[in-house]
Amino acid sequence: MKKKHYVVLLSAMILLILAITSFIYYSINTALASVDQNAGIIVPDKEPVYHFAMICENVDDPFWLSIKKGVEKASKEFNVAVEFNGPGISNMDEQWKYLDMAIASRVDGIVTYVWDEDQAGELINKGVKKDIPVVTIGRDAKASMRTAFVGMNAYSSGVQLGRMALAATGDEGDVAVLIGKNQVGGTMLQNLMISGIKDAFKIHDRIDFSIIEYDDLNFLGIEDTIKDLLTNRPELDTIVCTTASDTIAVAQRLIDLNKVGYNIIGYGDSPELLRYIDSEVVFGTVTANHEQMGYDAIRALMDIKEKGRTSAYFTVETRLITKANVDEYLKPGED
Repeated sequence: MKKKHYVVLLSAMILLILAITSFIYYSINTALASVDQNAGIIVPDKEPVYHFAMICENVDDPFWLSIKKGVEKASKEFNVAVEFNGPGISNMDEQWKYLDMAIASRVDGIVTYVWDEDQAGELINKGVKKDIPVVTIGRDAKASMRTAFVGMNAYSSGVQLGRMALAATGDEGDVAVLIGKNQVGGTMLQNLMISGIKDAFKIHDRIDFSIIEYDDLNFLGIEDTIKDLLTNRPELDTIVCTTASDTIAVAQRLIDLNKVGYNIIGYGDSPELLRYIDSEVVFGTVTANHEQMGYDAIRALMDIKEKGRTSAYFTVETRLITKANVDEYLKPGED
């Protein structure tokens, strides 16, 4: 009887130990997976030949999430690991820290967003002097020792935004163009885009348009701006947005206010924005091929590592998406 009791007790202890071991194993693996996810480490299927780092402006912005898809494609094709790092909001100090850390880690190559040409250029030169090739993306640091620049033609994108607004208004209307007045490092790029919009409008004297600045460091900045526009501009019929995040915020705000009769001209191609176009909440969007930007940035680093040279500039195509062609961009399950 005692022997039987002992066997039962021993079996129970073994089961308990196995359960505890399984729990610990699961917890460790979950934690490791979480670390990889938070760190944004993109790894290929095989042992990587190089270890690159990408420093972005805002890891949660649709613009950078699209770029990340291109990086993932390049990671598999070229068999490289890529650390995808950056703050959750635009923050110069955080971007400086991530770029400096990548240099200190002696990675094989760096792709970086330029938040400030002088400050970022100083770090870029520091990395290149340590034999780390650096590619700039989205915004350039021409005076630095960077290897290549990957981006869009901001002026051309502005012209396309203006032309789409004209198509929406029928060459006659009241248009507000929204820009954030605190966009980190974005003055030159923003000015080029605004110049393109103005040039698209300049021969249409029946278009009344204005540039509206809002505080993009204030969470409620764009919402308050939209409310003020709707209150003080009764003739307003078209709103032009110059960033992907602004487009989503404007569309959501107008839905919340039950004011969906306005023409919203957006920027970007996130799944959420494409759904807004499909449901005709947003008239249309102008977007660069951001996935191609991510892919080309890694390709430029590979050219340098494998061939010792690469193109100095990679400019991606601009796309116009409206209700007429949005089905070409919607993926299964997103319509």
